Amino acid sequence: MPKGSSKSTAAIQRLLEERRQYEAWLARITASADSAPEHVRTRVRADYEARLHAVTEELKAHAEAARQLIAQRKEYFLELQKKEKAAAERLSETELRHAVGEYDEGQWGQVHKDALAELGAVREELLDVERDITKLEELDAMVKTKSPPKSPVRPDERKKATPPPPRAPVDELAFLKSVTEDDKNAPSPRRASGALFQPVDPQNATPVAPANEDAEVAKTLKCKECGTMNVATEWYCESCGAELAAL
Repeated sequence: MPKGSSKSTAAIQRLLEERRQYEAWLARITASADSAPEHVRTRVRADYEARLHAVTEELKAHAEAARQLIAQRKEYFLELQKKEKAAAERLSETELRHAVGEYDEGQWGQVHKDALAELGAVREELLDVERDITKLEELDAMVKTKSPPKSPVRPDERKKATPPPPRAPVDELAFLKSVTEDDKNAPSPRRASGALFQPVDPQNATPVAPANEDAEVAKTLKCKECGTMNVATEWYCESCGAELAAL
C-alpha cells in the first residue's frame, strides 16, 4: 500500500463527516419550530451554509487524489482477497494434518492459533480497505454532482413565495355593454329617436345630413300620465318622463 494513502483517506473521511454534520444541522434548523426570531434563524442558517460550502470546496481539492486512491485501494483489495484465500487454505491444511495425527496437542495449539491469527488479520484489513473505497467513491460522486442544494424553504416562507392565482379573463364585450347602456338596459336617447347611425350616400361616401331637427314634426302620441302630446318616435314623455306606449 503506498505511503500517505491512509492519511489522505483519513482526511477525506473527516471532511465527509463534517459535511454530513452541517447538512444535518441545516435540516434540523429548517424543520424546527422554536421561538427564535427569524433574523436569528437566518443568521445561523447562513453560517452553516457557509461552513458547508467551505468543507465541500476542500473536499473538491482532494478529488483527483481520491480517484487515484480508489484505483490503488481496489488493486490492493484484490491482493488481500488472494491472501485471504491462501490463509483459509493453510488453516484447512493444519486442521487436516491434526486430524490424521501429525500434530500432537501441544503443536496443534500453536499451529492452529497462528493460522487463525493470519486469516483474521487479512480479513480485518479487507474490511478497512473496503470502507476506504466506499468513502473515496462517496467523495468522487459528490464532486461529480452539482454544488450542495440550498436549505429547503420553511412552510411559512413557502406560503409567502407562492404566486397569486391567475386572474379570470375579462369579458370585454360584457364590459363594453355595461358602460354604454344604462342600468335599465334601455336604449340611449339617440338610439330611441332613431339617430344612432347617419345614412351614407354611396355616390360620394359622405354622411347624409339628418332631417332638420328644428322642423315642425307632428305630435300624435299622447302621454297617459300627464296628457302631453309627443312625437310618435319618442319612448318617453318630454314633459313628465313617463314611458310612452304605442297607440
